[in-house]
Amino acid sequence: MLKQGVTRLAASVLLLFAVPVIAASDRAPVGAERTAPWNAETSDLEPDKSIVYGMLPNGLRYAIRHNQRPQNQVIVRMAVDFGSAAESDDEQGLAHFIEHMAFNGTTHVPEGEMVKMLERLGLSFGADTNASTGYTQTQYKLDLPRADAALIERALFLMRETASEVLFDPKSVDDERGIVIAEKRERENFGFQSARAANDLFYPGTFYAKRYPIGQQNILETAPSERMRALYKKWYRPDRTKIIIVGPVDVAAIEQEIVRKFADWKSDGPALADFDTCTIDTKRGASSGYFVHPKIGEAISIQQFIPDRRRPDTIERALIELKMQIASSIIGQRMSRRSRENDVAFLGGGTSFEIGFCDQYARIGFGASGKDGSWRELLPFAEQIVRQASQYGFSDAEIAEQVKRLDSAYDNAAKGETTKASVAFANELAGLDDDVLNSAVYRRLLWLQLRPFMTKASITEAFSHWFGQLDRPIIYYTTKKDEGLTSEQLLTQFASSRSVPVSPPAERREQAFAYTDFGPAGAVVSDHIIADLGIRTIRFANGVMLNIKRTDYEDNRLRYSLRIDGGELYFGKDHAPLAALMSGAYVSGGLVAHDIEDLRTLLAGTTVSATFSVADEYFGGSGSIAPEDLERQLQVMAAFTKYPGYSENALRLFRRPLPEFYARLDATPNSAMGVSAIKIMTDSDPRFTIAPLETMQEIDFSLLKSILGDALLKNRLEIAVVGDIDEDATIAAVARTFGALPPRNPDENRLDDQRRTAWSKASGSFDIPHMGEANQMGWRRIWTTTDDSDQKTSQGLDLLARVITLRLTDELREKLGATYGGGASSFMSSVYPGRGTFTINTNGDPKDLQAIEATVDAIIAEIRAKPVEADLFERARKPVLESYTDWKKQNGTWIGVASVAQSKPERLERFRKSEGLFKAITPDDIWQLAKIWIGKPAQFTFRALPDELTSKNEVPQAATRK
Repeated sequence: MLKQGVTRLAASVLLLFAVPVIAASDRAPVGAERTAPWNAETSDLEPDKSIVYGMLPNGLRYAIRHNQRPQNQVIVRMAVDFGSAAESDDEQGLAHFIEHMAFNGTTHVPEGEMVKMLERLGLSFGADTNASTGYTQTQYKLDLPRADAALIERALFLMRETASEVLFDPKSVDDERGIVIAEKRERENFGFQSARAANDLFYPGTFYAKRYPIGQQNILETAPSERMRALYKKWYRPDRTKIIIVGPVDVAAIEQEIVRKFADWKSDGPALADFDTCTIDTKRGASSGYFVHPKIGEAISIQQFIPDRRRPDTIERALIELKMQIASSIIGQRMSRRSRENDVAFLGGGTSFEIGFCDQYARIGFGASGKDGSWRELLPFAEQIVRQASQYGFSDAEIAEQVKRLDSAYDNAAKGETTKASVAFANELAGLDDDVLNSAVYRRLLWLQLRPFMTKASITEAFSHWFGQLDRPIIYYTTKKDEGLTSEQLLTQFASSRSVPVSPPAERREQAFAYTDFGPAGAVVSDHIIADLGIRTIRFANGVMLNIKRTDYEDNRLRYSLRIDGGELYFGKDHAPLAALMSGAYVSGGLVAHDIEDLRTLLAGTTVSATFSVADEYFGGSGSIAPEDLERQLQVMAAFTKYPGYSENALRLFRRPLPEFYARLDATPNSAMGVSAIKIMTDSDPRFTIAPLETMQEIDFSLLKSILGDALLKNRLEIAVVGDIDEDATIAAVARTFGALPPRNPDENRLDDQRRTAWSKASGSFDIPHMGEANQMGWRRIWTTTDDSDQKTSQGLDLLARVITLRLTDELREKLGATYGGGASSFMSSVYPGRGTFTINTNGDPKDLQAIEATVDAIIAEIRAKPVEADLFERARKPVLESYTDWKKQNGTWIGVASVAQSKPERLERFRKSEGLFKAITPDDIWQLAKIWIGKPAQFTFRALPDELTSKNEVPQAATRK
C-alpha cells in the first residue's frame, strides 16, 4: 500500500516472496483461530510476518505485534467499521455522538468513572485523544504506559464495555449534548464551510457531501437516546470490529485475554451490507463554483473523475501510483522554481491523483493558492505547468532526483524498522481499509526490483495517459471578495489557458556540492565523560563544544542539535522583527554557490535538510538523520554560518504571503486573542508580539547582515549528537566542519540588558473582537508568576495546572457542557528572569460567558481553600509518573539534555533530580503554590468575542475584575 510507501512490484516482475503460512505450532488458543493477514486474499504482496492475525467464532478480528519501542508502552486500538456514511437522514451525527457516549456509562462502569479509572492507571485524556469518528470507521484508542498484565486486562475490559455495553441513559445523553454541540461549534469555521462547498461541487450526492461525521445541529439537539441505542446495536457487532495490540507483550497471553473478553459478544441478525460506496457522474460537463469569505485565502482547485475499477492492494496499483508520485513531486518542484524565479503571485500548489476512488473512479486534478485577487494569474500558471508535463514529460535528471529520494526513504525505513514505535504499527493496522501491511524490509526489496521501471518514458506515458484526459474540469475557487464572478468566467479562463501553447521545460545544469572543505581539521583539546549520564563532552581548539551520547533506542537514526549563542535575545527590542525574517527567509536565501532549489536537489538521496533558524537564545537548528549523513548535515549547517546566499528572491517569497497572513489574524477567537493578549500584557514589547505589517515589509537582508555581523562565526557554539553513532567518526566530522572554522568566543554573551522584561501595569478584563463565527468565543485568564530557576516550584506549578485541568474538564465540559476543550498551563521562562504565567484557557459560546467565568472562579476558590483530594491529585500526577518509565530510553529526551551539557551544566542537575522531585510533591505543596501564585486576582482576563458584540457593546455581563 502506498500509505506505507512502495509496496508493489511491476506486473512483469517475478515475485520473490509468497504469503506466509502460519506454522501448526503457532496455534491460537481455544476459542480463536489464526487467519491470513487482513486483505491478503486480494493482494499479491507479502504481509508483514511479525504480526499475528486471528479471529473469534463471532467474527471479531485481531492483530497483535510484539514490539520493543518504547520499551514499556502498549498500544491498544479498537476499530469498528461504522461511521457517518451509514447514517440515515434523521441520524446525522449520531455515529460521533455514540463515540462520546462510550465514555459515559456502561453496564459495569458507572457514568463518569471510565476516564477517571484510566487516569488512575496513568493514561492522559483530552479532546480528540482517545476516540475518533470518520465517514466509515470509529476508533477507540488507549496508549498504555506499561506492559503490565493487569493494565492490559483493564484496557480490554473497557474496550469490551465500549463494544456492546453502553447504556445510553437519557439523562447522560442530554448531559453530553452540550459537549458534542460545542465540538461542532468549535470546528465549523470558514475553513469547514469552504470544505462543505467544495464537497458539494466535487462529490454531489455522496456521503462526502451529505454525511459529515460532525452531523446536523437539529439532530444533535433532539435525537432521543433510543435512536442512538438502536444505531449502536445495529452497527457495533463483532464481525465489524478489529482489536489491535502492539507492544512488548506475550502474544499468546493477549490472544487468551481477547478470547476471555470478547468470545461471548454476539451479533444480532445476519451480517450487514457495506455502506461505504459512492456514485460520481463522470459524464457531467465542465462546471465550477466558488466560496467567498472575508478571511479565506485565494485558491483554485480543479478535479475531474474518470471511470475506473476497484483497485486492490496489488503490484499493478503500486506501479501506477509510484509513477504518478514521482511525476507529482517533479511538478511541485517546477511550480516552486518558476514562482521563485518569475515572482508569480503563487503561494503553493501541486497535482492530485487517486485511482480506485469510491471503488470505481480515478480522480485527477491540480490546485494552487495565491495572493488575494490573483486567480486570473494563478489558474493559467498551474494549468500550463501541468499541461507542459503532459505534453513534454520529464527529464532524466528530474526522475533521477526523485529516485534518489525514494532510495533513501526505503533504505532508511528498512534499517530503522526494528526500533519503529509501537504506535506507528498500531495506527497503520487500524487504518488499513482494503490494503495489506508489509514490512519495511520487504518494501525495500520490492523497490529494488521496481526501480528499473522508473524511466523517463514510462513515467511520462503514465502521467500523459491520466492528465491528458483533463478536458472537463470541475473548478472550485475561494476568495475574500465577491466580485460578481460567474461560473462561465472561471471556465472561460481555463479554456483560454488551454489554448496557450506551452514550451518544453528548460534543462537544469547539474552541480556538485561546493562546501566540503572548511580548512584543516580542528584539534581536540578536551575530552571528558559525564559518567552517570553517559555523555561525552569534547572541546576543539577553536572553542567549538561537542556533546555525544551513544544509544540503541533508534536504529539507523541519530538526533543532532546546533546552538550558536544569540537568537532572539541577540536582536533585542530594537531589531526584534529580524528574528522572524531570519527564521522565514535565511535558509530560503540559499548559499553563495547554490540557490535553495539547487541545494535541495543536491541533498536528494540523503536525510539531510537545509536547517538554520532562530530560537529564543540561540541560532541553529535540530533534526533527525541517518548516521551516514551526519557529515553532510554538518557541512550544510557550517555553510549557512559562513556562506549564506541572502538571495533576493527569498526576500520576495518571504514578503509575498504577508498581507494574507495578517488579514487572517483576527479570523478566529484563538488567533485574535493570541495576537492581542500578548500586546496588552507586554505594552506591545516587540520581542513578544507580531510586528506591524509595514515593518515586516520594510526589513531586508542588508539590515539583517548588518545586525548579525560576525555573530554566527564568533559566538559560542555547541553541538550535540545522540543515537546510533560512531563516536570517533562523529568527532572527526565535527573537526572537519565546525572545528575547522575560525576561533570562537569561549564565553557566553549574557545579553543581560536584553533579558529584562516587565508586564504591563494595565490589568483586568479585556474584550478582543474577532471576525469569526458569531457563536464562537475564546476565553483566557492569566496570573503572572516567576521564572523556572526553582525546579520544585516549576514542577509543582505544572502539576497544579494538571489538577485544575481535570477540574475544568469535570465542570466546564462534563457538567456544564459549555466547552469542548480547554485547560490550565504553567509557563516559566529559563531565558527572561522573573517571567512566568499561569493560564486558564477555554472556548465556548458567548451566551455562556457568565457561566464559564463563574465556574472558573468557583474552581479557583476551591483550589485555594484546601489541599486537593487524594484521588484528584493521583489522577493528575499518575500520567507524569508513568511517563518517567520510558523517559530516559528515548533519544528525544537525551538530545535535549546533551544540547546544553557544557554551556548549561545546571540543566544536567535538573535532569538528574527531575523524577525524584516530582515524586516528592504533595497535595499540600501544590496548595501552598496555589495560595502564592493564584491566590491573588488574576492580572489579565481576555475574552475574544464576535466583532458585532464588542462593537455594539453587547458583551454579556459577567463577574470579572476591572
